[in-house]
Amino acid sequence: MEDRTAERAAAAELVKPEQSEADEARAFDVEEYMRDVIDPELGINVVDLGLVYDIWIHNGDEAVVEMTLTSPACPLTDVLEDQAEQAVVGNKAASKLTIKWVWNPPWTPAMITEDGREQLRALGFSV
Repeated sequence: MEDRTAERAAAAELVKPEQSEADEARAFDVEEYMRDVIDPELGINVVDLGLVYDIWIHNGDEAVVEMTLTSPACPLTDVLEDQAEQAVVGNKAASKLTIKWVWNPPWTPAMITEDGREQLRALGFSV
């Protein structure tokens, strides 16, 4: 727990550097792999839920994903971090993944993509 707390504190200090075309292409690939990260409560990927706010490349080969949760009190940060690490680093889209948890702007259902809405409707949600 201490390791993740320190990592999260360090991630909070990261600032997005200027991105090259290669960085932007790699960030796009990272976003595609983040679609494999499924919110355990809703069963929808974090990109289509609108939880991923930004993705950039830091220090040449480290992916930084700026994202939020549906609620700051969500107990699933460790689960999502583990899934994201497996999806991004496991598929060699980056050598390291850092999740930068952010709370502004607060997440709202309006941030869900149309694909996410279709998936939620298929599960019986009214969105």
